[in-house]
Amino acid sequence: MRSTMNISASILVLMMGFSLVACGNSNPAVQPPTNNTGEQTPAPAPEEQPAEGDVIEAEGILTGWADPHTVEIRVKDEPMSFQVEESVQPLFDDIDDEDTVRFKYVERTFAGDTTIKQLVVKEITKVEVDDDDNGASTGAIGTSNRPKTSELEVTVEGMTEKRPVTLAQGNGYSLYVFEPMAFDADENELTMKIDPDYEVEIEKLPADYNLDFLKMDAKEELSETGEVKELTKKELSTGSMNDAQLYMMSQNDKKTEYYIVKELDGNGFIFRVNAPIGEPSEGFLPMAYASLNSIMNEEVSPPK
Repeated sequence: MRSTMNISASILVLMMGFSLVACGNSNPAVQPPTNNTGEQTPAPAPEEQPAEGDVIEAEGILTGWADPHTVEIRVKDEPMSFQVEESVQPLFDDIDDEDTVRFKYVERTFAGDTTIKQLVVKEITKVEVDDDDNGASTGAIGTSNRPKTSELEVTVEGMTEKRPVTLAQGNGYSLYVFEPMAFDADENELTMKIDPDYEVEIEKLPADYNLDFLKMDAKEELSETGEVKELTKKELSTGSMNDAQLYMMSQNDKKTEYYIVKELDGNGFIFRVNAPIGEPSEGFLPMAYASLNSIMNEEVSPPK
């Protein structure tokens, strides 16, 4: 009897051993993954791409290349640097320095540092110069035979000195412009960069203009600002406009306006001057008058 019980116990132990071995051989794929830290390893973040703003259209003068990927363009007489990607560079093949260009660009910012901004050219084309009805080019820049740079004498706050100037081309004429000022060839306007309200509108007169009619026009225009006064030759004798055919003005507590008719290089011009009351007014008129006195007629040759 005791022997039978020992045999049964041995059989039971063997069966339990087989059962444990079978459990140990189960497929490990169904077991939960082991993670010693208890945390999931995050996937690497994708590389952040720069953000681009809206497409902006502009027109300017190509100054030149600063490096193989950076070009400078003067926009309204302000030099600006633009990045040029390789896909856009072939568009510059037919564009030379000092050519007028029309282009599209975007402002690119970077998420890591929003203070870093790039202006990136997307499209660019050369603006061809067309002749107008009078045979003079409209908005042509740098087509004169005059030196591109020079010096003009100007008296500001009692001090007379020579200052550098740059040649600008208007509609049928050219003139020299001081650095603090800008010239818009399309509008024939000379302005102060710091405040464009300081401006001179330039109008080239036909050969048969009538001075009496212009005087009536001047009175009508200037009367909207204040009482109209015409300066005499004696009053003009010590100024830079001493040989003007007509010099009329009016003013109020905000600005002074002038209507000046003068002949330069055999042609009559009207200069409508708007001078607000303010700090830039000290240098505005002397520099404006020096630029206007530099005007020469320029009948630009048609493009080849």
